[in-house]
Amino acid sequence: MQVPHFSFILPVSSHSDHEQLLDLDAFLVVKPLIFRSLLRLSRGSGLHPQCFPLLGLEKIGQQVAAGGSGDIWKGLVQGQIVSVKVMRIFQDKDIKAALKEFSREALIWRQLCHPNLLPFFGVYYLDGRLCLVSPWMDNGNIVDFLRNEPPNTNRLSLIVDVALGLQYLHEQNIVHGDLKAINVLVTPLRRACIADFGLSTIVNAMTLQFTHSTADMQGGTARYFAPELFRPKNKLSKSFESDVYAFAYVCYEILTGDVPFHDEKNDMAVMFQVLAGERPARPSACSGTKELDNLWELLSICWDGEAELRPKASYIIEQLIGPAIWATATTFAADWDDTFTSKFRRSLQAQSLLPSVSQIERMLFGDGSFRGHDC
Repeated sequence: MQVPHFSFILPVSSHSDHEQLLDLDAFLVVKPLIFRSLLRLSRGSGLHPQCFPLLGLEKIGQQVAAGGSGDIWKGLVQGQIVSVKVMRIFQDKDIKAALKEFSREALIWRQLCHPNLLPFFGVYYLDGRLCLVSPWMDNGNIVDFLRNEPPNTNRLSLIVDVALGLQYLHEQNIVHGDLKAINVLVTPLRRACIADFGLSTIVNAMTLQFTHSTADMQGGTARYFAPELFRPKNKLSKSFESDVYAFAYVCYEILTGDVPFHDEKNDMAVMFQVLAGERPARPSACSGTKELDNLWELLSICWDGEAELRPKASYIIEQLIGPAIWATATTFAADWDDTFTSKFRRSLQAQSLLPSVSQIERMLFGDGSFRGHDC
């Protein structure tokens, strides 16, 4: 039987110069300006930036899983196993709308590079359906992983991994918006990494919804909702603070193996409990030592009912790895092939000559005459 091939989507864009500048780490200071400019140009012109190219991708085996918005398959590209999420979108207008939206979001995702964040490989069409490609994780999500691990598994290290990934997102002014245990994957080297940016939000009021979210109930999972998100009159959107609240529940699930409010069968009952100030009871897995006492205290302030009283991700990491808890992150080592990621592309482009400030200004606001060779 012949294996079906994927064809790479390469949207034509007149903004490739701007896109390439974003790949240069030397332009760290002006990246926000370049990024905002590129988004404005993309919206105004109807043209969209190129996605990071991969060639020769094939679907292998049978369908692995089905989510709320797509089917998961294994894929193969240049000898590396990848995850391929095939969107359940069939009408041409839906495909075009999804691609238009995701092309902007891919521009954001491709700039993210952190060992505790799932990298983005590319966007493809298969039989008229949109596909999203990322590294394959044999260990699955952290819930499945821990279910098959011995009780003495170092869960604190996994919690630090998640905190480090969340801190990186927040440093990039990105709100995850759908943080939960099943959106935390475990790499081959047993490191936790955050995936599925279901409601990732750029804090400067440019809200971008990732089309591959598996979220429910207004783009999130009710059991991980901060109380302010249950108050529609406040018209509050997901925030750094609601991410921190959800992080505490992810920690609870890592420690216990239970979803928050596991005794409740429906989201409405969870909402009433949360608004009444109820939180999960302290488990035995978080008792018995001074370090565990301090961990429970940290989780308690992370899920405080008042958003402004919750700590920042940097404070959480400080407490986790400091003398109060003494947790350690998983030792870093490469879990995926960087030749597929924007990190590799940036490493190549860093060798080229850099444009002057005036050339950057012309690229952003002027005649666009610079093509990377007139320094």
